[in-house]
Amino acid sequence: MKQLDLNLLRVFLVLLKTQNTRMAGDALSLSQPAVSKALRRLRNYFDDELFTRVHTGLKPTPRALELGEQLPMIMESLDAVILDTPNFDPLEYKGKITIAINGFISNWLGARLCLALVQDAPNAQVNIVNWGSQTLQKLLDGEIQAAINYSPVVTNKQFTHQVIGDDDFVGLVRIGHPMAGKVLSQEEVKKGQYASLVVPGWNDTQPFIEKHLSAGELKIQARSSYLHTLLDVIKQSELILPCSKQLAHYLHCEFDYLSFPEQTPEEIKKIVLVESHNMRMHPMHQWIKSKILTASQANIGD
Repeated sequence: MKQLDLNLLRVFLVLLKTQNTRMAGDALSLSQPAVSKALRRLRNYFDDELFTRVHTGLKPTPRALELGEQLPMIMESLDAVILDTPNFDPLEYKGKITIAINGFISNWLGARLCLALVQDAPNAQVNIVNWGSQTLQKLLDGEIQAAINYSPVVTNKQFTHQVIGDDDFVGLVRIGHPMAGKVLSQEEVKKGQYASLVVPGWNDTQPFIEKHLSAGELKIQARSSYLHTLLDVIKQSELILPCSKQLAHYLHCEFDYLSFPEQTPEEIKKIVLVESHNMRMHPMHQWIKSKILTASQANIGD
């Protein structure tokens, strides 16, 4: 089937209304020859004269009149789809907002972000979930609106990345811990006793500190995916919980922290927001993104 330029249909409808090529040209901001050329293409496509010349201008053929009855409704529907700009009012939104976040990050950012979203969208259901193996696919499917993790995140051109913050890697300890506030030597790192927060899909097979900050095995005495469990443990022991510096700042009223001798691995230097490339410009996604940026860049002590 031959393809038809929709602009030709717009010319046709104006010709049907004016029944004059000059007047149609004026209405469309086209020259009279351009309108005549468009009419030739329309005649070729529909295999019909469409308009015959009379002394008053143009007279539509029966086929033109038939098209004239059907096309306005069709063109109106197309314009509604093509030209209508989607809008989003968080106050009226009653659906789900789901954001996947790496567990190290969500423990200091999740509550702040959730409260900000609920405040502006009181009828929505806000879900803060773990970053997992299916997160990227769920972004593409629309089940998740945004995802936050440490850089680098390996994706493809279907996704966009934006750095939204910096982080560091420290050891959370109880207030009064003998190593609190110190930079550990390599020997002290090896002698330390550790707790490890398990983040699914990130460090569930090997503790992060053992992978990046030690040449040998370390004494990992407690591992859990529940942060509150580990916090209770280190409050009552000498264990060190390697974690985000942002998290340590978030918990500064109850805990202290120490530093490690090695530079923080690049894997947790930058925090990135990952979005579906196709959905990133939708007003709802733009609003969510603005909330994420505000929450992630606010002073952690606020």
